[in-house]
Amino acid sequence: MSGITFDLGNAPSVLAALRNPGNAQLLANAMAESYTDDTLDWIQSGRSFTGRTGQLAQSIGWRPAGNGSAEVYANAEYAGFVENGTRPHVIRPRNGRALRFPIGGGAGFGFARVINHPGSRPHPFFFADSAARGEHMQAAGLSVLARIIANGQ
Repeated sequence: MSGITFDLGNAPSVLAALRNPGNAQLLANAMAESYTDDTLDWIQSGRSFTGRTGQLAQSIGWRPAGNGSAEVYANAEYAGFVENGTRPHVIRPRNGRALRFPIGGGAGFGFARVINHPGSRPHPFFFADSAARGEHMQAAGLSVLARIIANGQ
């Protein structure tokens, strides 16, 4: 399990600002947006899996939960397989007939009833570089908090 700590300091003004649920939600939103941006930057920099379609990056986002928290997600069906890798497994056709797969060099397609897939290694993108992402989230949160306190909210 991974976690990120957020040091709010010891100031009574911080506690007063966070008593307002709207302020707590602003803080959570800023931190979620920071994490999402860092995740997308990680993928774009080529340090993780680079898909052919960009569907993985398009599936990453965040949404406010409305209770002073926010959720960051990657909802591509294969996101977990990219993050964690896969073990060797057998692929069978869904329709019961045959699998169609491209043959290298543009030679067309091949067909098979069963494919023994060797598995794939992990390409972490979502939980990669957690120390830097935690620092960026904390900076984003503190920026919002400073703005709230400066405006006397």
